[in-house]
Amino acid sequence: MEIEISENYEDIAAEWQYQLIVTLKETLKEKGISNEQAKEIIGDFVFNLSMLHDQGEIKVEGKSYNPRISFDNFNGKLITSDEETNLHEYAFGNTSEAFGE
Repeated sequence: MEIEISENYEDIAAEWQYQLIVTLKETLKEKGISNEQAKEIIGDFVFNLSMLHDQGEIKVEGKSYNPRISFDNFNGKLITSDEETNLHEYAFGNTSEAFGE
């Protein structure tokens, strides 16, 4: 598989984040969580997950890694970025959008 560094990466990642929020919203709704409480839970969770993605470090067997997501374009290319991302800046805005605000 070929890797493509794309300037569209952050737009794609922001849409992925939005879809994650919608999925969490529907799951919490199915569990009987109120919209108000769900919005607060989702905003905090997605912000923290995005901070892990943007600036976090995980260690595996003594080696450090910065988590990154990538996207398969269904044409043999893996879309990614070699720049710092700022998904945490979209977390609460995407959450508000998912709740119709």
